[in-house]
Amino acid sequence: MPDSETSTAVDQPIERPWYLRLQEIKGLLLVLVSAAHMFNMINVASVTIVLPAILHDVKFQPSQLQWVVSAYGLAFSGFLLVGGRMGDLFGHRRIFIIGLTWFSIWALVNGFASSAIFMSVSRALQGMGAGFTIPSALAIVTTSFPVGHARTKALSVYGGSGAVGSVVGVLLGGVLGDTIGWRWIFRLTAILGFFFAISAVLIIPASKGVSLNKDRRVDYGGLTCFTLGIVSIVYYLSESPSAGWAAARTLAPLAVGLVLLGVFVAIQFKIDYPVMPPRIWKSRRFVASVLAAGAFSGAMNSMIFFSSLTFQNVMGYSPMTTALCYLAHGIGSIFAVITVTKLVFLVRTKILTVVGWLLFMSSGLLFAQIQHDSSYWSIAFPALILNFLGMAPVYLTCQLNAVMDAADEDQGVVGSVYNSAIQLGGPIGVAITNAVANKYNLAGMKGAALLVGYRATFYTFAIITGVGLVLTIVLAANRDPPKMRERRSAHREEESAEGVDTKQDSSKVEERDIEAGTSRTESLTSATSIHDDKRKDNEKYGS
Repeated sequence: MPDSETSTAVDQPIERPWYLRLQEIKGLLLVLVSAAHMFNMINVASVTIVLPAILHDVKFQPSQLQWVVSAYGLAFSGFLLVGGRMGDLFGHRRIFIIGLTWFSIWALVNGFASSAIFMSVSRALQGMGAGFTIPSALAIVTTSFPVGHARTKALSVYGGSGAVGSVVGVLLGGVLGDTIGWRWIFRLTAILGFFFAISAVLIIPASKGVSLNKDRRVDYGGLTCFTLGIVSIVYYLSESPSAGWAAARTLAPLAVGLVLLGVFVAIQFKIDYPVMPPRIWKSRRFVASVLAAGAFSGAMNSMIFFSSLTFQNVMGYSPMTTALCYLAHGIGSIFAVITVTKLVFLVRTKILTVVGWLLFMSSGLLFAQIQHDSSYWSIAFPALILNFLGMAPVYLTCQLNAVMDAADEDQGVVGSVYNSAIQLGGPIGVAITNAVANKYNLAGMKGAALLVGYRATFYTFAIITGVGLVLTIVLAANRDPPKMRERRSAHREEESAEGVDTKQDSSKVEERDIEAGTSRTESLTSATSIHDDKRKDNEKYGS
């Protein structure tokens, strides 16, 4: 009997602690990193809606108010490449947790800001934390879900969380701004940020803290040139509307920024361990997505910025009422994201993107028809409907195509470059539309008089979306990768049955094994054949 009991005890598997079992739930991991992504977007959008209150309480000059938004975006865009490459070299889990913690610390500091300079600096430091967090979050998604149907759905959820977060942030800003005060936007951000950081320790597998790159040398020269170059250019774009586009104090940083970026490019081609490997730019899908994402961000940021100002400064809405104006936009965005997630398996991504741009452009043209006595339901409501119908396909397809061709060891840097385009596009869009508004709206103008400049910004928004449309038509690959096309043909079968049809040919079985993350042993001849076929497809379809 003792021997039997001992044998049973030895054979019985030891149950792992609950906090270790959390790392086995991929759905929970996806929720966490998507929440962090949405959290970042909420932080940006919620601040936009309470700018008038910040102007009064923190004593910003009207011409400098955009620095509440731009300081964050400037640091965010400047440190994205640093954060992305650090994740590739030292583990995305580690960088994600560090970035989220740093982000939360400075969010808490912002909640007690009492001067314009203090708040601008702390907002920049908060943006630095986001620059480390977001590219690692995207890389964790792409390396946790196998290539195929699972990764596409995961990326759709992740990308959609950011799009929805932009609108949810506006609602949250209105509610908090009209109740307990705008400072609680930052304090709540800090509380949730610390919670997410602790959750990440438990949920993200330790394997995500291990780098796939054997060469961990850091390109300090490239990182320095890129960061300072991007910061200088964003400074020029943010400050020129008030200081003058040809002012010496703005042209000098622009010149320095362009030179630094030129040096950065030269360094990337000359060293063996570049922070931005030139090979990532060989993908046509990646190039088109990066440029289109920049145009998308510029348009979206300018629309939210000036529509909220129109609602409050022209139509006289309170922050709460303004937030409620975006309620249909936020709810509609969720359903639009879900719909587009299904459509990517049925329709080519280029077609979806083009349709999205057309709807996006229409929303700007309709918004431009608004009058000071227009009802919300006559102009603003249908314009916001068109906006989210166009936003979802553009945002999601760009997100999918940006990482489609990248190897796992490059996911961090690819994600950082893509997000850099988004963050750089935002200040560019706001700077352009702000310059247009200042051309018509003179200092001291109030109420309906401001509408002339605001209306011009909506036409400018439509022009920016038109640029994105042209970039997509000209640069985007006409066909999706072979794997995506084959997944579409098998999509219904995969949804209806979990098993594998043993009568299917070996190539189908092999591809499904790859999508499931299996480690099937292949012969050298078969592996070489697959590599050659992939190379030919890439050359043919412009990967």
